[in-house]
Amino acid sequence: MKPLGKLFGFKKNSEQGSVLNKVAQTEFKEEQNKKYQQAKKVLIESLEIYNEKYCQCAFPRYQQMINVVLDGTGKSFKCYDTDLLIDLSKKYFEIEESELNDENRNEKWVCKKCSSIYEYGWSDFSIYVERQKLKLIKLNTEMHGKLERKPIPLFIGLMGHSYPSKSEMINTDFEDFEKYMKEK
Repeated sequence: MKPLGKLFGFKKNSEQGSVLNKVAQTEFKEEQNKKYQQAKKVLIESLEIYNEKYCQCAFPRYQQMINVVLDGTGKSFKCYDTDLLIDLSKKYFEIEESELNDENRNEKWVCKKCSSIYEYGWSDFSIYVERQKLKLIKLNTEMHGKLERKPIPLFIGLMGHSYPSKSEMINTDFEDFEKYMKEK
């Protein structure tokens, strides 16, 4: 033990540091899970709103959020908000075999209401970064929702090795994200 440690009774305790680290990790995971559950609720409600009169395809904000992808950006990131919205959207589509093979997994998604066509893809770029995309191929409805804005408001956020500029997308608070997605 160092002289000041002896004098003031400080001990190096790696167990204490390890416990504090585990507590911090647990708190971080709990906070991330809370954000995920909040976003999931908002996105489910948003999809229900979109599908009351039209379908999700008719809403520019839906189109914008499913297109937060890294294609052509030179960046390697994923957007948790996009992945969650794509996952929750799946029930509104008929899934067919795709002729594409540009991703690890490819599917053609056809809207059950308006028959708009999308190409779904999933790829992993590294052990840490994988992402989904849902690219509009043919829109078979008129747009009805409010226009999208930039920077795109994200609630759960991004993860990856490199990120787009904050002029493209930005983390926001829950109220702004909810208002944006529900078009209030």
